[in-house]
Amino acid sequence: MLFLFRDRATPVAREEVTTLVPGGGRPGDAGLYLYTTRGFETTDALMGARHDYPAQTYLTIQPGGCGTLVRWQALRERWTEHDYCPDGSLAGSQHFRRWFGVGNLDRWVCSPPISTRGEPGESWEGVCTREAGSNVAAAERVLRHEAVGYETLEVGGEQVETLHLRSRSIGTGASLSEDTTETWILPGTLLIVRQTSSISSTTQSRIGSVHYYEEYEITLVSLQPSS
Repeated sequence: MLFLFRDRATPVAREEVTTLVPGGGRPGDAGLYLYTTRGFETTDALMGARHDYPAQTYLTIQPGGCGTLVRWQALRERWTEHDYCPDGSLAGSQHFRRWFGVGNLDRWVCSPPISTRGEPGESWEGVCTREAGSNVAAAERVLRHEAVGYETLEVGGEQVETLHLRSRSIGTGASLSEDTTETWILPGTLLIVRQTSSISSTTQSRIGSVHYYEEYEITLVSLQPSS
């Protein structure tokens, strides 16, 4: 008997992105932000599949969790949400992916929360863990951060000073992974001005080793959020 496994990559329309609490309209306030986007993700599970990201994606900044939730929605099948405390430290994150119609949500907890702020030349690290669940095994990630320096980028024709941060993540346990992310953030906020990332992982599953790879670049279109 032949089984056909179907997969899809569905762009998200603006009206599908929920912002529960509008901010004051200043850069970094709560609201929705638009990004030009390049990137894709692939898996070799079930003969393999690839999701290409649309030319525009959305990021929301909303109160919640330890203080603020920052969520990037690449596709209906792919989103990431980071949970930040009032001092800007990372308390945890959630990563959702759906392949062949089957969704998977990874929840990571960073205890104690990991600092995400520093002066140029400083570096630091922390640990995040994923508890075992019905479909996932326990895993651990070591995150190493470095404040590279202040750099000027252009957003909507305006020159903006940003803080360039570099993050490297090494995952152990049932999910072996290696991530490198470069982020240019608006100082004093959680607003990403530009970000590039590459992620590679191998996870043990009921069908054997599953390899995953992702790379993307997002660039902020406007400093002002929409509600």
